[in-house]
Amino acid sequence: MGEIADYFRRERYITRRFSLLVLAGMAVFLCVMLGSMHGYIPPSSLIWAVVAVALAVAVAVVFILKSAKERFPISSGPDDLVLDKATRRKLRRRILLLQTFVVFYGTGLLAGLWHSRQGPKLALLIGVAVNLLMVLVLIKSIRRLKRKMNQAMNADFFDRVQSVPRTD
Repeated sequence: MGEIADYFRRERYITRRFSLLVLAGMAVFLCVMLGSMHGYIPPSSLIWAVVAVALAVAVAVVFILKSAKERFPISSGPDDLVLDKATRRKLRRRILLLQTFVVFYGTGLLAGLWHSRQGPKLALLIGVAVNLLMVLVLIKSIRRLKRKMNQAMNADFFDRVQSVPRTD
């Protein structure tokens, strides 16, 4: 259960930092937008603010993920411990949530393709690439969690089989 518990801790660590990062990015956008509305900043600077925030977020994401990997190293051995009901429920909910996001992104991809079929092709290709990347990452996460769940269920089954007394 150590690896799965570390997974939840690592996820909480990353989620909190990403939330703060999004909040800071929105604060910067809000300041630039308000400055532009009141005439303190030229409206053409909005695109530069978007580019600057996107680059800052990309750099911050790399550092957050690197820090999470150092702080919560992934164990190299198999995770053979039996999962309790609460952890299994958490894993099932997480898998269901990730599957919901896959459906959401898939539907968004189809709707985006339909609505932007006469639009600029470069923007369409970038949007499709980002969407497919997100779907692939989600599918990889779902498969990893299902594999962990199956390993834990197999370990639980073998523990139950070994604990049953033989009547030979």
